[in-house]
Amino acid sequence: LFSIFSLTDQGVLCDQVTQSTPHQTAMSGSKVTLLCTYDTIYSDPDLYWYRIRPDRSFQFILYRDNTESKDADFTRGRFTVQHSQQQKTFHLVISSVEPEDSATYYCAISPHSVAGAQEV
Repeated sequence: LFSIFSLTDQGVLCDQVTQSTPHQTAMSGSKVTLLCTYDTIYSDPDLYWYRIRPDRSFQFILYRDNTESKDADFTRGRFTVQHSQQQKTFHLVISSVEPEDSATYYCAISPHSVAGAQEV
């Protein structure tokens, strides 16, 4: 048995992201769902999951909006999302947890990009 996850609440301007269950422990090979709910005035927000590993390295996990999705190479086959626009949930599901998955996981939201705008 080993400790896997810490979660942190993040809020950005008028958008709000809430991650429940601040700490989770999982056995190798088990399935874990990290809960994330959000509130925004935007109809098509950009939604992200990323993590910071114990060595302080930042890792992008995945991104979703209504028309596009991106996933880091290491997520293939083990990391998925359960997204409901109506309920405003964006849960991260990790199947077959590995010790290397130990990290602090963050759910994040950003307003959908406007044509001509550039995100930095």
